[in-house]
Amino acid sequence: MNSDNLKARIDKLEILFSEQEYTLESLNSVVTRQAEEIDQLTATTELLKHQIKEFKKQVPESAIVDEKPPHY
Repeated sequence: MNSDNLKARIDKLEILFSEQEYTLESLNSVVTRQAEEIDQLTATTELLKHQIKEFKKQVPESAIVDEKPPHY
């Protein structure tokens, strides 16, 4: 193997490594952002669950009508 061929192979490997490193960093930032969004959505869901429970406590059972609409 001559030195020019070896240098070309090393250069190619360095380029591939750089591209993979960039891809990994990009994917990491996407995953981090999505994790933050999931945490925010989870907190919002929990808040809404709590609000629904409180609303149900305030509304008397007789006010909740579980009838089918007339078009059924």
